[in-house]
Amino acid sequence: MAILKQSQFALAFTLNRSESGRHRNAAGALVTAAIDAARFDYSEAGEPRGLLTTPGSDIGAQDRVAFDPLMLPAALTESTDLPDREATVYHAFRPLIDLAADLDRQQADFASTIARRAWYSRDAATTITRLLNMAGHHLAIGVHAGFAPNDDGFARYRGQLWRLPDLLQVDGGVLSTDAGRPLIASGAEFAS
Repeated sequence: MAILKQSQFALAFTLNRSESGRHRNAAGALVTAAIDAARFDYSEAGEPRGLLTTPGSDIGAQDRVAFDPLMLPAALTESTDLPDREATVYHAFRPLIDLAADLDRQQADFASTIARRAWYSRDAATTITRLLNMAGHHLAIGVHAGFAPNDDGFARYRGQLWRLPDLLQVDGGVLSTDAGRPLIASGAEFAS
């Protein structure tokens, strides 16, 4: 998987926001980003905190991020064979609770609340878009073809453990295919 730099954000993502938004720049100073400008937030000491998305002051004013599916291999987006579309999406994220408090939060406190999750999906582009539209700091998002092995509720990727969501259960049993693979229904990858 290729790694995009912050300066390449616009190659893979479109961001819309109908109002300006506050964040800290790389020097740690509070600044205001223009309408539709991505906010890459930093601590007061200049330590990166990732892409900041917020709900906005009014309905419809929230940050909206869209991922370009052309950035993914064609098999993940165009194949009619479902196993070819299987992917694991990795997301390092810190939910936004209070923007004013987050802008002043110390880095050690901030880092201790980061969640690393892995999501199974047959629509990786939509999964990425939905994850990036949650309010908070997005530190990393990535995808690879196939479902990563479940290692006691975690997937291993690039030396990190990423928590897998809980599986769908009916009457105490996990829904699965005949081969014993967890069944993933549309949208189910967001239930936990």
